[in-house]
Amino acid sequence: MKSPESFEKDKIRKHLDAINAWCFAPFMAGFGKSGVPDLVCCYRTMFLGIEVKRPGKNPTPIQERRMAEIKARGGIAIWGDAESVIAQLKRLFPNGGV
Repeated sequence: MKSPESFEKDKIRKHLDAINAWCFAPFMAGFGKSGVPDLVCCYRTMFLGIEVKRPGKNPTPIQERRMAEIKARGGIAIWGDAESVIAQLKRLFPNGGV
């Protein structure tokens, strides 16, 4: 059975595929760094971390710290539900970055 958040991730992955972004979903399973974004992507030489949330939910403090680390090192870190994340991606990469 799919979680409510997984439907959000599916919509975001579909958009990322449409703009030809490389992406994977890390599965830490208790190992590695806590708070790693749900989707880790590369698009036209840019590193993206995407934290996916259900509508009305916010990132945890550790997720906020990881996103701040990504931004501090020149990457892009965004979060939200599918509608919000896709809108942010369209603002960052108008016309799919073409």
